[in-house]
Order: sequence, then structure tokens, then C-alpha cells
Amino acid sequence: MKVFKSYGFLIESMKYVVKIEVSLKHWYSDPEGETTARLLKELGYQVEKVDVSKVYTVIVTASSTAEAKVAAEEMCNRLLANPTKDNCSISVVVEQ
Repeated sequence: MKVFKSYGFLIESMKYVVKIEVSLKHWYSDPEGETTARLLKELGYQVEKVDVSKVYTVIVTASSTAEAKVAAEEMCNRLLANPTKDNCSISVVVEQ
């Protein structure tokens, strides 16, 4: 935990665990999911559909949960996701 002095106030900085899930929007084909579903069916599982997504676990230092979420949204927009084809889901918790 770090403490910063800003405008005469002490701002406590904490570590947050940010989970960012990136998945395809429903109207985009998911070849990896389709192949996985087909192979699971061949193995005898009654699978209707498989959707593949990526989950990024990022530890950030921020002064609040809201600030950590804003940073995660920026990460999605700048690098982790393509807003044309991807959905992003973000959750933030204080690191224990």
C-alpha cells in the first residue's frame, strides 16, 4: 500500500486484482468454439455450443475500485479487445 499526498490530502493507493474477460460478440463465428463443440460431441458429450473467451488477470495499483476499473476499460480499448468484434467484461477486487 502506498500513500500519496495530493492537494493537501493523503490518497491511499492499494493493489487490485482486475479480471478482464474478452469474448466474441454473438454474431461473429467462433471457429475454435465450433471445433471444440464438435470434438466434445465426438467424445460422447451432449454439447450444444461452446464459446471461447480469454481471461486476463491484471494486478494494478490504484486509489479506488473505480479508478482500477477505469484503467481496465482503457486496457481493453487500447490493447486487449477489438470493440468491433469483442465484448469485454471487467471485475475488480482488492488484492488480499
